[in-house]
Order: sequence, then C-alpha cells, then structure tokens
Amino acid sequence: MFRPIATATLVVLLAVCRADELGAASPGSPRQLTARIDDTPLFTIGDDPNEPLHRVIGAVFTDDALIIAEESTHSLRFYDRTTGQLIRAVGRKGEGPGDYGNLDLLQAVGDRLYTFDSWLMRVTIRNRVGEVERTVRIRPWGDYNTAEVEGFFPDGSMLVSASVFGWPDRPMIQRDERGLARYDAEGHFIGTLGTYLGYEYYSSPETKRIYPYRRQTFVVVVGEEYHIVDTKDPAIPAFDMAGKLVHELPPDVPIEPIRLTRAGRDSLPDLDGIDRDDLPRFYPFYVRSRAVGDALWVPHYGGLVPDGGSAWSVYSQEGELVGRVSASERLWVLAVDGNTVAVLRLDELGVQTVELRTIVES
Repeated sequence: MFRPIATATLVVLLAVCRADELGAASPGSPRQLTARIDDTPLFTIGDDPNEPLHRVIGAVFTDDALIIAEESTHSLRFYDRTTGQLIRAVGRKGEGPGDYGNLDLLQAVGDRLYTFDSWLMRVTIRNRVGEVERTVRIRPWGDYNTAEVEGFFPDGSMLVSASVFGWPDRPMIQRDERGLARYDAEGHFIGTLGTYLGYEYYSSPETKRIYPYRRQTFVVVVGEEYHIVDTKDPAIPAFDMAGKLVHELPPDVPIEPIRLTRAGRDSLPDLDGIDRDDLPRFYPFYVRSRAVGDALWVPHYGGLVPDGGSAWSVYSQEGELVGRVSASERLWVLAVDGNTVAVLRLDELGVQTVELRTIVES
C-alpha cells in the first residue's frame, strides 16, 4: 500500500527525530527545522546504458517500490526501493486503455495511481500494482480549446486549467489567461475557480518560443488546497477546493529581486520584433514547485549552497513553513517517504538519473 505522509512536518522531522516522537509533534505549530540531502546515493537508477531514463516527469513511493513516470517511453516504471532493480513497466505509446500519447502527470491518491495524458486528454486510474481500473476523458469548458489536469484532490476530483490556443498577428511576449475549474472523479465539470496568468513566452505569427529567466506559473495541488506559484512573486497564495483564498505562504526568500548579471543578460536570445529591454532583467525567486505527499516543496532559484547547490522551503498543508532542506548540488526532488528522498539528477551532458538518498540533520 502507499505510505501517506500526513503533513510536511513529518517529511523533515523524520530526519532529526525518533519515529516514536512524530506522533507528539503538533502540525498546528511545527518548529522550523533545517536539514540536507546526503551526498551519497543509496542507489542510482538510469546509469545502466541498457536501462536509461529520459524525460522523467514524476515519481511516487509505495511500501516496496519507487514508481517513476517516464514521458519518453510513455510508461510507469516500478523499481524495488531497496535494490533499485526494475520490477516491471506498465504503459506504452498508443491510444488503448493504459496507453499514453503524452504522459504529463503522475500522482498517488490514497491507494490509487492517477496519470494525465495531454495528447489524448485522458486521466488513467490504476491500482497500486499498475493495473488499469478505468479511464476518464477531460473536455475544456466554455470557449477554451485546451485543457490540462494540474492535480487531484483526496476525493478523486481534479483541478483543471484551460486556455485558448492561437497565433498572434505580430511578435510579442505573451502570457495567456488561464481558467481554473474543478471536475469530479468521473471527469464531469463542477464549476469554475477563477483565472490566472500563465508563463511568459515569445509568440509570433510563425513560431512560439521560451527563453531563460522568464516568469513561470505553477499550479500545485496539496491535499484539499491548491497553490499558484509565480516564480517572480515571493508570496504564494493558497486556495481551497472552491477557489476561495485561504492563506498566503510566508515568503522564505529575500523579497527584493536580484538583477541579472551581464552574463545572464548576454545569454538571452535575440527575438524578432522584441526590444531587448522587454526581456527579463531579474532572476526568478523560485523554480518548479511540487506537491510531495501533503507538503509543498518550493525550490529557490539560486539555492542556498554555493557553487550550484539547491535549497527548498517546505510548507505544511496548513501553509506553515516547517523546514528548509538543502543539497550540495543541483537536484530535483520527486518523492519523499520519511527520511528517504528520490531525486532527479542531470549530469553535464544532460543525462538523467534518479537517485535514492537520505535526508539528514544539517
């Protein structure tokens, strides 16, 4: 069965407290703890040339397995969490039940695995061993022509974002207005939850393009709430399942933006029809944030460790800052179970591996 992590407090406390002390911890007023991801991996997945990894989009833990979602093979890959050996893979490219056209999202809800396919506009629900139980089609509402599942709530209902795809009549830096809505577990529209602005990109009548240091927006479901993380806004609002603003997460970064270095400015591309003064001048505060169990892990853009390290602020479902985690190198946290963490690592050639490491007291 899946091992639920009740609050973000548990994610960090396991690194510094005995297991029998966890039940006494008060999630209402957790103390802020500092921890780090150990440098030595327990094992590595993807370093075998015969079993490489490419385009990993997420991972979850079960009692005996680490499940990695890999977009390139359109599959969920089950690995023994003690040895790292591949147990089985489910899913393939196609349109039949259990197949994927474009695997975009993996999330564990209770004892089920939920995935979303943006090409087939379909949610697939599997049991804990990867067998397909059912599939659900997702359709845009109103005048929107594209839709994407951002995450799933504990009752199986889902948060869906939608936008209108089109081509402008002149070159511009664009942010699409995206709508949010809640759908039930069967894919039926429940109601709208408002709008937000998506990420920046270059758009012209001929092409669409992204570029460094642009503003990005991530919608992340954590328990019965969702957060909208704007990478250039230090404040992170949290909303309930009805779209009501319930609190703002306390910023854990300096609220004054850092101006791009000359090298950073020089790395920006020349975009036809765009004045370079309209391109980014400041670094973002954050990068892609993830729901890990019932916690929100928010990576700092520059990290807190010199020479390319990483740093995360960890928030409980109640919106309280419960800990800070750092690493001595650039890593992406995919899944956490107690003091065990699955991280994505890219080498200097961009080759992906997933490592199991431990979270230890800093």
